[in-house]
Amino acid sequence: MEGVIETVVGYSGSISHSTLNPTYRNILDYAESIRVVYNTEKLPYEQVLDYFFEFHYPSDPKYAGTQYRSAIFVHTPEQQVLAEAACKQRGQIGTFIKIEKASDFYRAEEYHQKYVEKSTTARY
Repeated sequence: MEGVIETVVGYSGSISHSTLNPTYRNILDYAESIRVVYNTEKLPYEQVLDYFFEFHYPSDPKYAGTQYRSAIFVHTPEQQVLAEAACKQRGQIGTFIKIEKASDFYRAEEYHQKYVEKSTTARY
């Protein structure tokens, strides 16, 4: 996508912050997440949200748990307003997508990076 500089798979959104540098085996209350670094002059945040909704299918936390919960991690009050508007526009307010303040982000193990490109068995 034009304007995207880098994507990194990792773990974010811990409630307790009790584990530093989590791994897939000790993720605890973190969510698997993707950090998207992008050029805001070429790619507005609203388009990043559009892309998120095009490919993301919300998970019911009752079945998905903390690790696979559906969340949009925001860094600014403006991002929060835009994310809430995007959810509302798509009928997602009050459903399974939570908008959370961005917190610590830890890069996942290398085998998680670009997983679909590396895997011959991934079905995405």
